[in-house]
Amino acid sequence: MPELADLGIAESTRAYQPMFISHYGASWVDSGNYPQPAWPGNGWDRKRLEEHYAKWADVARKGVGVHCGEGGAFNKTPHPVVLVWLRDVLEILTGHGIGLALWNFRGSFGILDSDRTDVQYEDFHGHKLDRKLLSLLQEFA
Repeated sequence: MPELADLGIAESTRAYQPMFISHYGASWVDSGNYPQPAWPGNGWDRKRLEEHYAKWADVARKGVGVHCGEGGAFNKTPHPVVLVWLRDVLEILTGHGIGLALWNFRGSFGILDSDRTDVQYEDFHGHKLDRKLLSLLQEFA
């Protein structure tokens, strides 16, 4: 990544670290041994996230376009944990001029019809809207 900066090739990253938060309870990964999600927790905190994204921040500082093309947390991760973790992710990325796209708008990682059991949903044209997650994303739009 930083070694490619001089080529002017746009870079992409993802927002799934740590996996015990983003993929907790997901059937398509071996999440059975993941610890109970907590943020900060289990060896991860904002400082470690900043270190994780440092190589992309360096590229962005050199004027090369960087985007985070996908990210978020599966619907089994406790909602309060998702909100504080994602706030840190968004603050770090946007602080370096890097935007973020959720894995999906509607579905298990999204703001609509996520099937989370710990969210007070609003009706939005027949869909279940996660207003807290939407509001968080709007803060960084």
